[in-house]
Amino acid sequence: MPATSPDTEAFRLRRLIERLTQLGEVEVHEEPVALADLARLIEASGKAVLFRKAGPENVELVAGVMGGRRRLAAALGVPEEDAPAEYQRRMAAPQKRYEVPSAAAPVHEVVLTGDDIDLSALPFYLQHEYDGGPYISSAIDYSTDPATGKCNVGCRRLMLRGRHTLRSNLSQPSDLQRTYKACVARGERLPVSFAIGSYPTDYLAAGLRLPGDEFNLVATLRGAPLPMVRGLTNGVLAPADAEMIIEGYFDELGYREDEGPYGEFWGYYGPVHIDPVFHVTAITRRRDVLYQSVLHGGRNMARMELGPMAALLTEATVWRTLRAVNIEPAAVHAVASAAPRQHVRVALNDPPPGQARAVISALFALTGMKHVVVVDADVDVRSDAETEWALSARFSADRDLVVSDKFPAYYADPMAEGKLITKIGYDATRGPAGESVDEWRPLPPTVGREARAGSAREALKAGPLYFRDIMDALGSDDGREIALELDELREEGVLGRLPNGQWQLEDK
Repeated sequence: MPATSPDTEAFRLRRLIERLTQLGEVEVHEEPVALADLARLIEASGKAVLFRKAGPENVELVAGVMGGRRRLAAALGVPEEDAPAEYQRRMAAPQKRYEVPSAAAPVHEVVLTGDDIDLSALPFYLQHEYDGGPYISSAIDYSTDPATGKCNVGCRRLMLRGRHTLRSNLSQPSDLQRTYKACVARGERLPVSFAIGSYPTDYLAAGLRLPGDEFNLVATLRGAPLPMVRGLTNGVLAPADAEMIIEGYFDELGYREDEGPYGEFWGYYGPVHIDPVFHVTAITRRRDVLYQSVLHGGRNMARMELGPMAALLTEATVWRTLRAVNIEPAAVHAVASAAPRQHVRVALNDPPPGQARAVISALFALTGMKHVVVVDADVDVRSDAETEWALSARFSADRDLVVSDKFPAYYADPMAEGKLITKIGYDATRGPAGESVDEWRPLPPTVGREARAGSAREALKAGPLYFRDIMDALGSDDGREIALELDELREEGVLGRLPNGQWQLEDK
C-alpha cells in the first residue's frame, strides 16, 4: 500500500467529465428529462451527454463518455493519434492494486443495506425499442474465483428484476461464466460487485481476457496503483473511487430466467436467453454520485462506445502482430463504424512486392479481422474518403483480392456458418511512384512570396520549371501575369514543354 493517502479523484468519472466539458466534448441538459427520453437524446448526439436532472429522482447521469476517439485519448492524457502507443506503453509497465479501509473509500460515503435497498430508485431505463425491460448498461463486474483465487474483471449489463434482484448477461463464454458454472456445480453462490460510474481505462481492462490478476490489469491501464475497497456484505474488492457499487451474489440455482432481448454490438438484437439471478446485498455510493450509461447497439454504430475502445485494442494488436513478422506499418486504423475487430486498414511505406499480402495473411490469423485493406502511406487510413479513393484507383479485383475461408468466427457473428467465416483482403498498394506525372497524386500548391527572379524568362534560364516553381521564383501570389508572359515567350518561339508539364526555354 502506498505510504500516502490514496488519490480517489484522479480517476474519478466526474473529474473526467469536467475536463471533457472544457474540451467541448459534452452536451449538457440542465432541464428535467424523463427516463423514457434518455436513449433517443443519447444516440442523437455526437458528444458525451450529461443530464443534470434525469428521471423523477432528478439524478445526474452521463452517457457516451467513450463514444469518440478524442474523448478516449483525453482519458489517457495524450493526443488522439498517440492513444495506441500510450496503451502499449502502459501495458508494458505493470501496476498493482492495493486495499484501502472503508473509511478511505468515497464509494462508501452512502451505504444502503437490507430494507433500505430499492433498485427501482436507480436510473434503469429502456435503451432500445424492443428491449425486454429497463437496463443499466455500464456495469463493470469484479469477482474472485473461489476455487482458484483468480481475480476477474468484465463488462455486464444489468436488467431490473425487482427491488432487490437483477438479471445479468452470462450467456457468452467468459471467465465469469466459467467461474459461475463451477460454483453452481458445487452448490455455491458466487459473490460479485458491480461498479457503476467508472473511468474509461477500467473498461479497456474489462474488455481484455488475460492470465493473471485482472484487478492489477485495471491498475496497469490506469498507469497508476489502484485503490480497492472490500465489499461490506460480500467481501469482494472493487475500486474505491467508483461512483457506485452494487454488492451481492449470483445464486446457486443456475440459469433459470429469461433475459433480453437487448440491442447488441453487431447492430442487431441479442435474442431472449436464460440467465441467472443476482441478489443485491448492498448499494454503496458517493454522496454526489454521477450515474453512467453506455451507448450500446442501435443504428449509429460509430457512436457505440464499444467502437472506439475496441478500435484502440485492435490497433495495438495489429501493431504487435505485424512487428512480430518484421513489418513496420506506417499507420493502422480499426474502423469504429463496423462491429468490433472486423474491419482493419494498414498503411505501408513503399512496400516491396508481396508485403501487402503478408500483412493480410498475418491479420487473417487473428480472431475477427474479417476485412483487411492495405494501402500506401500517402493514403490516410483514418479517412473513409481516402481509403475509398485507394480502392477505386489502386485496386483490381482480378489481381489484388485475397479471399480465404473456414476461419473461426468472432462470437455471435451473424454471418457465421457453423461458427466459421470467410475473410477478405484488399491489396490497394501501388508500390513506389513512377517518374510520370500521371502516377502522382495532386495536392494544393504552396507558393513562396520572396522573389528570386524578375521574370519568367529569367527564372527559366536556370532550367525547366513547373508553373508553381515559376510563381515561387517570382514571388507571385497571382499567376495570371506569368501565363501572359509565357504566351509572349511562346510567340517568340522560345518556349517548350517536357512530358510531365515543365516549361523550358528552347533555342530558336
